[in-house]
Amino acid sequence: MKLPLLIVTILFTGSLMAQKTKTNTAKIDFTQYPSLPVEGMNKLGIQVYTADIPFNKDTLRLYLGNMDIMKSDVEQLSKVDFQGLNEVTIVGGEGDLTVDMAFGKPSIVSKKQKTTSCMVAKDGCTQYYYIVEYSLPTVLQAKNSNGIIDTWELSPEMELQFGNEQVESHINTEKGSITSISVINFTSESDLAIAFMNSGQSTLARKAIVKQIGAMAESIYERAFFEKKTLKLDIAYGTGSAADYEETETAAKNAIVALESKDYASLQGPIKVWESWLALYNSEDKKAAVNNKVAQGLHENLSIAYTFTSEFDKARNQLNKAIDLSQIGFVNENEVSKLKAFHQFIDQQEKVNIYNSALKLPPKLVTAPDIKEILGKRKHNKDINFLIAEDKYSALAKKRSENSPKKDISEMTINEFLNQATTGTTNSNEEISLEGRVENNMLILSGLIDVNMRGKALPSSICDYPEIKMIRARNIGLTSLPDCMNKLTDLEKLYINTNTFERLPDVFGTMKKLEVLDISDNNLKSLPASIFTLTNLKKMSISGNQLSEAELKKLKESLPNTKFN
Repeated sequence: MKLPLLIVTILFTGSLMAQKTKTNTAKIDFTQYPSLPVEGMNKLGIQVYTADIPFNKDTLRLYLGNMDIMKSDVEQLSKVDFQGLNEVTIVGGEGDLTVDMAFGKPSIVSKKQKTTSCMVAKDGCTQYYYIVEYSLPTVLQAKNSNGIIDTWELSPEMELQFGNEQVESHINTEKGSITSISVINFTSESDLAIAFMNSGQSTLARKAIVKQIGAMAESIYERAFFEKKTLKLDIAYGTGSAADYEETETAAKNAIVALESKDYASLQGPIKVWESWLALYNSEDKKAAVNNKVAQGLHENLSIAYTFTSEFDKARNQLNKAIDLSQIGFVNENEVSKLKAFHQFIDQQEKVNIYNSALKLPPKLVTAPDIKEILGKRKHNKDINFLIAEDKYSALAKKRSENSPKKDISEMTINEFLNQATTGTTNSNEEISLEGRVENNMLILSGLIDVNMRGKALPSSICDYPEIKMIRARNIGLTSLPDCMNKLTDLEKLYINTNTFERLPDVFGTMKKLEVLDISDNNLKSLPASIFTLTNLKKMSISGNQLSEAELKKLKESLPNTKFN
């Protein structure tokens, strides 16, 4: 029993010796300004292009409780927390600010049959219904008298239900509309299947449009109105035995004072401290004063500081470096997601700086209109002609593609990736240069920065660096590795997961120092023979491929000292 305890003690002591970060939190009472120009906006025009999808204003109220569908989970039915400079009227068609919304081609991603007890309880009575993973691509465009200002997309993915539901139907008469409520349920699998075949596509499309109209309203609030909220920004400083980190802790405290007092000019002092400490960064030594973890924290700090000093390109650059470092070694997915989300804040603040930085606020802001209620209820929308039977998705999506930054491949849908791969302007035969990219015997590629490598092989120029020890090329869209990689005899870590490899070259026989190999989440159906000879391999990730059970068993028998996941 003493030996395991000793090992645990050594591991724990080692973790104490490694340098890391602590954080102090700045809590800022913050008014988020609109990112669209709003001065002089009295009428907000909305136009929804539905093309040939079976939908009109009457179907907005087709489903009982559709207002609940349109409202987000955390939002009360008639409560709007956003404010404006003045009273704003919602109109169909053109306004002082106009938002166009268009739908692409809907699709069913997956469909699962579910069961529940009948609404009216009976012995042995079962209801059948479907839970459908559904996709409805949606793009929006904002414009005013000066032309197009911004384009953005809504998430196309959603979960919808078919069956086991209540539905409103309406009959228009001379005396008005008569509303009735019916229950849609199916007590056999065959009845459910037949109903879905007959009306499933149109029913789901209608529900999806209602959901996207709700999401559209939320996205307009964020862009066209003011929101008072509390920002919480974590500012990091170093801790550990390798150095005296007092200067970084003092810089963090000074930055928090500057942020909370909105004295952003005073951030220049902390910026200089963080940049000087990053000059000490050593990527190879976990015990260095500025190792990967400390460097990540300092890059995060700089990203925040540069955002509030309106140096937005620098802010993005620092954030990208922090994201890269966050994906080395143990990866905390929540941490990575939080970092990536800050890109949206940077983009928003840049647009605020362009359009609304000179706004003089009135003594009191007024509550923003309830867009969802206005568009969703017949008594409010009867005179608002905001639905247009026209296909405008391709035109708006093209404008979005031309003007927007490229997505990280990890954030793309399969269709987005394939579309970008086939429409890119880069010569597919042109090899990407790695000059200046290999530093400290490491090559780190990023889906944000290296979008031009998608659909290509890892450049053969990597073989000009036989002394390289680590290659990290996750989520790049690489298709293959060069055969010359057998020259990389000092390679210790190779991360090529989440790409599009269908095969790997037989180059691993000379990589006797390789300790970590991550080839997970590719399209591999077999492995080269030399992988089975990597007896010094400590960790290997192979999940998410198409390898046979027999090959996996053979691999684990050949490498008994390797940890697999």
